[in-house]
Amino acid sequence: MNPANIVDCLCDLVKNGLSLNSTTSVSQKEREVAQHLCATISTFNECKIFEYKDEITLDVGEMSDECESEVFNKNDYNYDSSEANDDGEPKENERISYDISEYSLEYMKEVVAYADAKDSSGKRRRSWKSVHDRYKRIPAQTYVSRFRKYIEQHGTKRQKTQNIDEIVFTKFIDARDNSLMVHDIDIQRWALKIAKEIKLDEFHASDGWLKNFKGRHGIVSRRVTNIVTKHEVANHALIEKSKEDFIKDFYVHSSHFNLSQILNTDQVGIEKEVYSKRTLSFAGEKKTFGAVASKNATTHSYTVQPTISLGGKQIGPIFLCLQEPTGKMGETVKKNLFEPSNVIITCSSSGKLTSSLVTYWRDNCLLPYIGKKCLLLSDSWSGQNDASIYDKVNCKNKHLTRIQIPQKTTNELQPLDVYYNRQMKNFIKKIYSRVNLDEIPIHMHERNNIIKIVSLVHNQLSAPVFCKMIRYSWFASGLSKTDPSPFYNVNEVCFPPITSYEECSVDDCDEAVLITCAFCSKKLCFHDFFVDYHFHGYMSKRINQERISSMLSTTTVPSEESTCTAPQQLCIDVDDTFNDYNKENILD
Repeated sequence: MNPANIVDCLCDLVKNGLSLNSTTSVSQKEREVAQHLCATISTFNECKIFEYKDEITLDVGEMSDECESEVFNKNDYNYDSSEANDDGEPKENERISYDISEYSLEYMKEVVAYADAKDSSGKRRRSWKSVHDRYKRIPAQTYVSRFRKYIEQHGTKRQKTQNIDEIVFTKFIDARDNSLMVHDIDIQRWALKIAKEIKLDEFHASDGWLKNFKGRHGIVSRRVTNIVTKHEVANHALIEKSKEDFIKDFYVHSSHFNLSQILNTDQVGIEKEVYSKRTLSFAGEKKTFGAVASKNATTHSYTVQPTISLGGKQIGPIFLCLQEPTGKMGETVKKNLFEPSNVIITCSSSGKLTSSLVTYWRDNCLLPYIGKKCLLLSDSWSGQNDASIYDKVNCKNKHLTRIQIPQKTTNELQPLDVYYNRQMKNFIKKIYSRVNLDEIPIHMHERNNIIKIVSLVHNQLSAPVFCKMIRYSWFASGLSKTDPSPFYNVNEVCFPPITSYEECSVDDCDEAVLITCAFCSKKLCFHDFFVDYHFHGYMSKRINQERISSMLSTTTVPSEESTCTAPQQLCIDVDDTFNDYNKENILD
């Protein structure tokens, strides 16, 4: 293929099809076009076969025909052709931008106000060159006319859409700052209302827009875990101030105590039968049922009160308050009561602690297991606020300093609430779930079974492997500056994920594993762990009575609401490692 022939034919076509005027000088852009044509024709020099294709494309950001027709009125600006290139186009080396979305509505208003400024005679006093010199981001005169149009329409469609996004997100933040519940339909309703106000009639708050909006701002559906009143929301600043003051006060007091002397205690309500509120089931089913042994047991609870130290240890036995209809235990009940040595047992008609039981907890669960002094953190429950409870005279000459955690802050400031209690409840739930799923013939809500599970869980959580976990509870609440991570929690130690079937470690037992012991790492089935009472360190009074070096006596506290029993001896030398670990709690 001969390029010369192509050029000759092209010249004839141009001469016949266009009225040419060669009186003007050749511009740089014209030279560039000629160079591109020359390069294209040169490619045919060695070509024998060619294929011609006609393509139509859509380009983002180009000016539409409608916008290009909005030519800037030259007379309005005293236009001088010597001050700009052809048709108001930018100079050669200036960046060209046709994306109108780059300009904010405020910027457009500023440009138009500057360009439309008039002199005393009412004429516009600024030329296009003046406007362009001040606002170099504007590539052509036509943009000023387009700016006027968008100002009249309150912005471009994209700007209006962005405005909707910003306003809706602001509304969402305000709602959540006030702890108000927000749903998908509320976000869509806000968006449609704003679209109507800014006259964006073609906007539809579709499911796709909603999904993108939530994705941009990290919004997901969450289960409400804490209910607060509007009064609490209004007093948020005061609550935050009380938190800051408490933390400062704590660090001042704690500087006079060592880690094992700084304690936290809390009452925890646990249902008699704990059940999981979620289950695997079939998609689309209208009702999802969950079976329990007793509905009554799921609505009635008992109370436990553990105590932990900043050093990462459990202090003393756990306090357990059972629910008894009359508020007292009969003689037959006492006679058959399972009494582990790491649980102090009491009861009330409601299953909750009363103010009369606080001193009993102090005398049996706290004072025997602390040194000459300690710093005690507890919440604002009125039953334990009496200062006389902590007087040196009533505390066997031990110096007991109590600081009260402010109201409405325990979920953030109380170490037990922040992490430990959830681990304890999770442990109990795992046991109950296995009993229900495997249909083991045992009623876990019965009195002695409640005592046994509380004893075993408290015993397992006293293992040294959970020391860092307990210390993390203090760190997470802001009362310790040392992060003990990494640490192991209950699921990782006692209920690790399994990839193959595992049998119980006990000889001649082929039952499936329920738990891995936190002390000895044995894998145990339900029978070997719960029924046979797999216990470390402390020993059951009833099962191991012949091995206890001193007699256990029972103390009864007269009360109209409750009867309490407590073993006088804490532990015996069964597990040397465990006793060495806990000896510090008593001797500090």
